[in-house]
Amino acid sequence: MEYYTLSRYAYWKYYILIMYYRLAEYPPVVRAWFVFGAICLLLLVLVVLGNAFRTLSHYRFERTARHNSRRYWERMREIVLSERTLELAEVGSILELPKNYKMKERHCRSFIPTLLELKQSLGDRISRPNWLRLLQVLKMPAYFESQILSGSTRKRVQGFKDVADLDANLKEAVASRYLFTKDRKLQMHARLHAARFGTSYPFKVLEEDPNLLFTDEMVVKYHNVLVYRNENGLAMPNFIRWCNRVPLNEELRIFAVNEIRLFGRKEDCAELLSMLQASRDEAFSCAIIRCLGELEYVPAEKEFCRRYLSASFTERQVLAEAMGAIGSGNKEILKFLVDDFLQTTDYVTRMILLRVIYRYGEMGRKAFYQLKEKTSEEYQPYFAHIECDLIDSSRYA
Repeated sequence: MEYYTLSRYAYWKYYILIMYYRLAEYPPVVRAWFVFGAICLLLLVLVVLGNAFRTLSHYRFERTARHNSRRYWERMREIVLSERTLELAEVGSILELPKNYKMKERHCRSFIPTLLELKQSLGDRISRPNWLRLLQVLKMPAYFESQILSGSTRKRVQGFKDVADLDANLKEAVASRYLFTKDRKLQMHARLHAARFGTSYPFKVLEEDPNLLFTDEMVVKYHNVLVYRNENGLAMPNFIRWCNRVPLNEELRIFAVNEIRLFGRKEDCAELLSMLQASRDEAFSCAIIRCLGELEYVPAEKEFCRRYLSASFTERQVLAEAMGAIGSGNKEILKFLVDDFLQTTDYVTRMILLRVIYRYGEMGRKAFYQLKEKTSEEYQPYFAHIECDLIDSSRYA
């Protein structure tokens, strides 16, 4: 008797053929509904299995992260708070990692919550050289590099975020390949990384990209980058160079003026004043006026008075506040403010002018009470609002 050995696919083929010939006996509508139901059932099974797998993976990750936190927290804290710069071998001996322990992707990822918590809790007390050596022993730079060079855009973006949060660093060549990528989110994070850690002119992209869209989100992020560079003694950009750009990137020019104001760069005030004299854009002009006022640049007062009479109400309000911020004690400036208070028809401008006069030193306070005695009854609520801090609505004008 001869025996035949069936292949493993023969059984599947047998059952599929039975189902096919059974379905062939039914009308086409029934067959179509059966196929549709089978596909839906298969998709449902896949969804349930996928959710179960993700839940199990998340549980394993959380368990590993908690284990790492319990085991290595105090050792990491000892390393980063050490007053002496430790060698890599010393860091490894303090951590007591298992021998020949290879940090795979899931192991490196499980250390990130502990490292983030450590950095947030200790803040400026962390020794940066020891912190970088700790990351190197844990093989975090290699992990971030593999994340950013992977095929998933989501992993690349998350890699750049983790590098920024952990104050790590990457090779400039790793981030430079994504500076002009089509994905806007990935492009922004790559440029932020280059601006944060770059050594060779890191802001070159901002000046050379003709399609740059400088949004409000980018303003906040790039300001934080500049604060980081300033605190760590890294080279700062030439803001005046940004201000001289064509109106193609007007938002970048305004950002540069605001950064001059926030960093208190008084050496740039003379150049800004010459730009103000030639400026015809209201937003850019207001940014320069606010900057010169907060930096108390006295030579700008003459230009402020010249622009005031032909300016819009919005620019007039900024000019008045800037003259009050300079507070040079010039009697002509005070007289100019008082005269405009009596002539202006805009109630917001009038309120701001009165507040500036009230805070313009001793002679400003004297002029304020003289105006209060002279003006008619309809203007008295303005004076009451300025005198009482609780109802000083000019602060919100």
